[in-house]
Amino acid sequence: MENNAELAKLEQFVDKLLTKYHELKEEFHALQATLQERDAECVDLKDRLSELSNEKAIVGERVSGLIGRIEQWEAEQEGLETENIDNQDQGGVQGSLFEGEGDSESL
Repeated sequence: MENNAELAKLEQFVDKLLTKYHELKEEFHALQATLQERDAECVDLKDRLSELSNEKAIVGERVSGLIGRIEQWEAEQEGLETENIDNQDQGGVQGSLFEGEGDSESL
């Protein structure tokens, strides 16, 4: 009888071990699936990061081009202002046209 009780305990212990083994096996497969999903997500995120980095570089180049055009326009405007100031100092074309007119009126 004593042997039967010990065998019953051994059977219960083995059943518990097998149950725990199957639970751990299921948990392992679930973790593997989660890991594969995360790996795929990492690949997608790296691709997205690369796309955004390329897009940032393109936008940066375009902004630099626009800034260059604005600076060029400002330089042209400064040149025109300098030219206008020089024309005003010299009377310019229109100033020379009307120079004699003011003198004739005073006569």
